[in-house]
Amino acid sequence: MAAVAVAAAVAVAGAAVAGCTPAPPGRPAADAWPAWRSLCPVPAPPGLAAQLSQTVPRSLRGEVVPLGMAGSLAFVSAWTPRFSGVAALNLATGRLRPIRSFPRPAQDQADGSADGRWVVWEQTASLQTLDEFSVYAWDSATGRQLTLGRSLSGPGGAAWPSPWHPPAVSGHYAAWAQGYGPGGEVEVRLADLATGRVRVVRQGHTQPPFFYRNLLVWPESDRPGAQTTLHAISLAAGRPAALPAALRAVHGTDVVVTDGTRTAYLSPDLTSLYYSPAAGERARVVLRLPAGGYFAGLALGPGSLAWTTTAATYLASTGTGAYARVTAQYGDATGSGPGVMISDPPAEKVTHPVLPLHVVRTAGLRWPSCPPG
Repeated sequence: MAAVAVAAAVAVAGAAVAGCTPAPPGRPAADAWPAWRSLCPVPAPPGLAAQLSQTVPRSLRGEVVPLGMAGSLAFVSAWTPRFSGVAALNLATGRLRPIRSFPRPAQDQADGSADGRWVVWEQTASLQTLDEFSVYAWDSATGRQLTLGRSLSGPGGAAWPSPWHPPAVSGHYAAWAQGYGPGGEVEVRLADLATGRVRVVRQGHTQPPFFYRNLLVWPESDRPGAQTTLHAISLAAGRPAALPAALRAVHGTDVVVTDGTRTAYLSPDLTSLYYSPAAGERARVVLRLPAGGYFAGLALGPGSLAWTTTAATYLASTGTGAYARVTAQYGDATGSGPGVMISDPPAEKVTHPVLPLHVVRTAGLRWPSCPPG
């Protein structure tokens, strides 16, 4: 069983750190820098191993890829015997509520994100290119579905190249990046989900945006191939805005995750992880990978930070700095709402493999503390 293998991996992952002491459960109250300065490996807390031993049953019946979570609902793209498309999975009952089906399940796919009542995703219709897509949104409170946009085509009819990255969503706003011209020209689009209005907020050599409190932020370079720096506009005023200290040093990467307080991002060479606990705190390196290792993704959850590397997926406490390995190899982590969803790697090479899914409610975990300094 995959879940048993993952639980075993967690039980043996990491070495004990001298001087570790139990920390109170729950999310840390203070946002200032905690006592730890670097992330440290520890044995997995008992509560973590127990949660990873439980697998979402629906994820064993076909490929289920998590997009986000709100309360007891997990938003997923799924390929199951009875339904293929984007759906809302009730984690309490196991019921799968279809949102939008894939017209051609053998080649359609979707990637997206969720925040509160909204899930927003890009849906492609070709195995040959990810540049042809449509952008959709669904309101879990009302069941209302919106079509927000589509990829743009050039003079020859082929879609302009676009970055493949899930749309960002925050409150009643969504944003994404899409190609609009030659030479890597990409525009940032902002949608008001309450009204359905979509507008272009930036054009140039931009990359996918994200939200930071009342800001829309995106990486941008002066020319193709040059390192990016971050730019922002105020959602309220619609004008350029100053970046908080936590974001000012970000350059050369579009792998940035934030909840408006905590921020994490990767170095341009994908070997170092930066973290800031608060808007006014400059991020610093908290983990460097050994030679030959590379980061592949980041996710934030309540009081936690997860990342995937070329070796495995890991989960850390941002309160104590302790972290543990949560997959036997590779895998993925999706942070949203009340916890973190961990996907195991596929057991076989097929078009739509089973990816056992585990939901980790991180707020109650008791992590040991890393040595200070």
